[in-house]
Amino acid sequence: MNLAPGYYASPRWSWEVLDCAMPMTFDTYSNCAHQCLYCFAYFQRAVGDSADDYLHHRVKSVNVEKIKRMFTDPEEHGGQFAWYIKRRLAMQWGGLSDGFDWYERKFRKSLELLRFFREIEYPISISTKAVWWLEDPQYTDLLRGAKHIQVKISIITLDQGHAQVLEAGAPTPADRMAGLAKVANLGPMATLRFRPYILGTSDLCDEQMLRQAKEAGCASATTEFLCLESRSKNLAAERFQRMSAVLGYDVFRFYKLNSSARTGLLRLSYDLKRPYIRRMEAVCREVGLPFYVSDSHHKEASCGGNCCGMPETGPLGQWQRGQFTQAVQLAKRNGQVTWAEVEALAGDLATVPYYRATCFNAGSTENRAKRRYQTMLDFMHETWNDVHGALSPARYFGGSLVAGGPDSRGDVVYFYNRPWVEDGRRIELGSDLRAEGA
Repeated sequence: MNLAPGYYASPRWSWEVLDCAMPMTFDTYSNCAHQCLYCFAYFQRAVGDSADDYLHHRVKSVNVEKIKRMFTDPEEHGGQFAWYIKRRLAMQWGGLSDGFDWYERKFRKSLELLRFFREIEYPISISTKAVWWLEDPQYTDLLRGAKHIQVKISIITLDQGHAQVLEAGAPTPADRMAGLAKVANLGPMATLRFRPYILGTSDLCDEQMLRQAKEAGCASATTEFLCLESRSKNLAAERFQRMSAVLGYDVFRFYKLNSSARTGLLRLSYDLKRPYIRRMEAVCREVGLPFYVSDSHHKEASCGGNCCGMPETGPLGQWQRGQFTQAVQLAKRNGQVTWAEVEALAGDLATVPYYRATCFNAGSTENRAKRRYQTMLDFMHETWNDVHGALSPARYFGGSLVAGGPDSRGDVVYFYNRPWVEDGRRIELGSDLRAEGA
């Protein structure tokens, strides 16, 4: 197998830029060798113009030298990412593909880049399921003592029988847990990426999983419930059937019945997830493992505004705070949060034009045309004030924030919905929260 001609375009702006602490996300390869049944990237890449290459495993890599130029001379070569790189904000490595999978074992492009990022000590957050590279001195020598690197290893279950079906191309859960211990011993920040959390397997071992992560030396744990893309039902029907056979229920039907939306991206309801989040939160508190939630619901349970489990200080504390997850943390701390507080932290997004944001999924050509004269900051501002929009803080976080206001500038003020978060009492108006003194 050889790399396909041409180069893969990366980095890109994450479609979760509104609530992401690392919206500059990077992939080494255009495909992933693990081919997990539940993979959200499959539902994005297996349709459209690039579907044939993706489904037939024609793999491209990034242009390594071009990436190096972006970071050594961002003013000249950084493009839309210049401000991000100059501020040395942490970059997510492994958004749609695993940069350390079996493709990497053959092509070694991530090794070249890992060596480069070690030389310039640029903060990076690696997401992977791979462990072979943690036995290879070429890689481990670069990880040793690297305080600017976080390695998140994904594990969804401790049941090897389930894992063999759901993620047949990945190492065993036991090997991945051992990989976390190796990372911690080498020196980078080790984080358990307990995601996607899948009912029928993850919930059967979550307490044990978190305790093992602490014993392995993890500095944090992060979780997110599985989402399903309803528009890919026909494409992924066989995948859903195989998942259902292992998990013991009709996965697609369950999501249709228990999601707030009936079409598009299916997320299980806030209330359904509540007992599982609370249980994991309690275990992590007991063992002293900082707990983070990447799910749009229950982000307020996180220990900070970076839901990938990164710290607030040090080399890995350099991440984008101008986003809605941080707004949830501000509201939790202060009772409310304003657009002015978010804007003060997100101002650099005004340099990124929405309609040509690099590899950003704007949904449709019509949507790009509609926002022809907007920047990403304008898009964020509009979304903040559109309280009925699916991405607004009023809806996206499942009720943890409630719209009030407007403030003196005409922008919505969001209040922290403590009664709903802590007691399950549904309050939908900021005025009602103020009346309760919540």
